[in-house]
Amino acid sequence: MKRILHAIAIGFLLTYLLSGSAAGLDWRDLDLSDENSALRKGIESGKILDAGEWGAKTFPILAKEIWQNNIHQGQKQPYPLSSYQKKWLTPWLEKWGVDPDEIQIVYEAELLNDHKILDRWPIAIMDQLAGQTFGNIIYLRQAHKSKDGNLLTLLSHEAYHIKQYQELGSIAEFGRKYTQGYVASFFSYENNPMEVEAYDAQDQFRQWLCSQEGWSCN
Repeated sequence: MKRILHAIAIGFLLTYLLSGSAAGLDWRDLDLSDENSALRKGIESGKILDAGEWGAKTFPILAKEIWQNNIHQGQKQPYPLSSYQKKWLTPWLEKWGVDPDEIQIVYEAELLNDHKILDRWPIAIMDQLAGQTFGNIIYLRQAHKSKDGNLLTLLSHEAYHIKQYQELGSIAEFGRKYTQGYVASFFSYENNPMEVEAYDAQDQFRQWLCSQEGWSCN
């Protein structure tokens, strides 16, 4: 999951700020680096928004939309992990408690960069995302490549999000925790605790993969 939350969370926050006493505030003037700003203090105190509740309501909508765009209406075929992917990923999936057979992958997917739910937000989403995961389905921008270490590494990251989703029990609860972490880290994708965990897992997997016979990673 990349920076789709950037526009979502800030947009919701701005909806709050641009009403009532904050009316007339220009969104381009928002500065989270100012420790004395009302915005930052509001986030720290938890008074600005209930990001978790909003994420719990929004993520199931996003999951349905990406499914419709790609699988239902787009008629793209979701694929299981290939035997080659299973060979390298299964030891880690078992460690994380994820059944390899439950994972589905949609290649050359249409991701949610310009999702209609974001139209009213003042900040555009322009990121070229590598992948987004909802539930047990991984949506990847790229085509399938056999025996590709970079693809395996990306799948390890997205599969860790599946671990998080399964532990939390639903897409709604995943969305709740993800948006809470996103806002708590002051809208930082890299510092969102759920992304920190996924990147740590990805790095561990890549280091292990590169140590295996037949692999050479630069």
